[in-house]
Formats: sequence, structure tokens, C-alpha cells
Amino acid sequence: MYFTKLTEQEYDNFINHHPAHFTQSIEQYRYRKQHNNDVHLVGVKDNNDVLAACLLSEARALKFFKYFYSHKGPVLDFNNAPLVDCFFKGLTKYLKKQRTLFVSVDPYILESIRDADGHIIENFDNTNLINQLSKIGYQHQGYPIGYHQKSQIRWLSVLDIKGKSKETILEDMSYQTRRNIKKTIEMGVQTTVLDISETERFYKLFKMAEERHNFKYRENPNQFFIEAQRMYPDNSMIKLAYIDLNKHLKQLNDKYETLISQLQILSDKLLENPNSKKTKTQVNQLNDQLTSQNKKITQTQQLMTTEGHILDLAAALYIFNKDEVYYLSSGSNPKFNQFMGAYALQWDMIQFAKDHDIPRYNFYGVTGDFSDSAEDLGVQQFKKGFNAHVEEYIGDFIKPIRPLFYKLYLAMNK
Repeated sequence: MYFTKLTEQEYDNFINHHPAHFTQSIEQYRYRKQHNNDVHLVGVKDNNDVLAACLLSEARALKFFKYFYSHKGPVLDFNNAPLVDCFFKGLTKYLKKQRTLFVSVDPYILESIRDADGHIIENFDNTNLINQLSKIGYQHQGYPIGYHQKSQIRWLSVLDIKGKSKETILEDMSYQTRRNIKKTIEMGVQTTVLDISETERFYKLFKMAEERHNFKYRENPNQFFIEAQRMYPDNSMIKLAYIDLNKHLKQLNDKYETLISQLQILSDKLLENPNSKKTKTQVNQLNDQLTSQNKKITQTQQLMTTEGHILDLAAALYIFNKDEVYYLSSGSNPKFNQFMGAYALQWDMIQFAKDHDIPRYNFYGVTGDFSDSAEDLGVQQFKKGFNAHVEEYIGDFIKPIRPLFYKLYLAMNK
């Protein structure tokens, strides 16, 4: 058993036969190798059998050094202590030859599974692993809560759809979420995949979310969204929820005509039996529905005048692999909340996962703060409505390769 560099084929074969995060994909390696040449494929082999694989990224640190990072890697059996030893000791030797300042990894290892309110369903004891890595110099960075610029989110909201029918998945959602999804269908909200040349349509919606929630995602988010689509050409998409107001108005008018016909029938019945309380109640209810329907028609006509016939409601960047569909960045236009585009998006992509035999739908990050004052309370409640649970991950490990210079680096980056 020995640490070694892996070929693309060796790496890809291994990843395709083991659960792995999309950031450990061969697509990312190939794209970054071609454009930046800042990635490495390493692992452990026993004769010709690959036992561990890891995609490492590098970046400049203190001008003369590099730091290395593996996002949700390495991919290996962490219950196999000799294998863990072999990989991380071998990694240290490898990095010493690369002018490395330090290395950071955040393995895709569960710490706990919780319900959407934060109550623990299942705990995983990682004490032995943390102690083992500590002895090799890889120090665990603790269990932070919240969003942090310099580390990946530890808390993910996930919907398990393996072995469930679409009907069961929908039935397991909260009443309100289920109702909202059905309303989007009734209103004629549609979804489409945007071409990469249309990324700006998504970015406009994303910027609205940035401004509304007062956060800054990246220096150049639009460029990142384009790059993500280029990096994963067959495993990414920007999905847009929109509504065609011409079609929507026709639906409203058709329903209005149906209500008028129903009212005429009831009015005739009332002439025959003027004292029927039941018929009077039905007439009053229909009149209320007609008033409401007329209001919707007027509002839709006004929207068409001010906003045009096609309304972009919500959009999101999705990446997927054999294991998960990942709901990453998203945005919506708050002026059109009544059309509930975000619900149409989620249901469409949950069905996509089901149709492609992908067992998990990953709503991605939450803060891990389950109090009523959580900064992402609304986001948590939205994801909870789809029957998602929360997964807490082990977090970051950092090993200084050049300890003295690493202390200087920390002092300069306080």
C-alpha cells in the first residue's frame, strides 16, 4: 500500500465506483488543468488497485509558497486506519516537495444527521479519526456554526429520494409546500434550461437576492456561473422558472367564463326555488370567486403592460453527479412572488433527480443555527417544507507544512 499520483483514468474509475462530492470530479480536474494547471490527482494504491483518491487544488500564499486544498476530499474508507495513515503521511511528503505552506481538507464525513429543527436523529463518533489525524499533524478546526468566507459550510439540507415514488415525495412535503407546488402548475408556471449565453438572465435574479439578503457571494459571480457551466458541461444547468402572461391570462379568462356559466345555472335554479338557502349560498360564493377572478385578470393585464408578456420568476445553478443533485446559487424577483417560481424550480429538479436515478437532492448549505434568530431562518423553513433533513459534516483539518511561515501567514491574515 503506497501513496502515489494517479492517472486521469485511474482517478475517474475510482470516483465512479465510490460516493463522492461533485468537487472531486474528473471534470473539475480537466477544466482547471487546462486553464490554470493548479490541480493534482493523488491517492493510495495496493499493487494496481486504487484504494484512495483525492483532487487537490493549489493557490499562491506569501508570494513564494502555495497552499493546497481538497474540497470534500479525499475519497477513501476512513474506517480503515492503515489506509488513512498511508494517505495522509504520503500527502505530507508529497506536499513538502511542492513549496507548500499548509494544506486544508474537509472530508465528506458525517458528524450527525438531524431533523430540520436541529434535533439529532443519528450521531457519528469521529473521535478516533480526529485523534489519528491529529497525531499526523492534521488539526481539526472545530465545529463552527454559520457562514464563513474562509471555510466551507458544515451543514447541508438534504432530501433523500431513494426508493420513493414522485407521489410519495410530494405527499411527504408539508401541506403548504405541496399546495404551492400545485398552484404553480395551475397557474402555468414553466421551467426551462438556459443556454450559457443567457447566464445574464439568471445573474439579474441572483443580484436581487444579494441585495435583498445583504450578502456578497463572490467578486465576480457572473463569471463564476459561466465557468461552472464550462467546467461541468454535461453535469450542470441553470434552470429558470418563468410564466407566459398571455397563456396565464387565457387560463384566467377561461375560468372566468366557466364561473359565469355556473352562476347562470344557479341563478336559473334560484328563480325556480327563491327560498333555497343552499342555492343562495352557492350564488354568493360564485360571486366572490368572480370578483377575485376579475381582480386577477386586471392585475395580469397591468403586469403585461408594465413588465411584458414573459416574466422571469426564479432561477438556480444546479450541478449533479451519480450521487446527488446540488442546488447551489439561486435568485428570484420579489415583485413576482405570487407566482412562486422557486417552488416550481425545486419540484422540477427533484423530478429530474428521480428520473435519472439520483438518490439525493441536496438543497445545500444552512447555518446550523436552529434558533428563532438564525440569519437563515426563512431559508431553513423553505427547505424544511420539502421534507429535507440536515446533515452536519466533520469540518476542516489543517496541517502546516512550514510551521514558522504559517504563523506569519496567520498573523498577516487576521
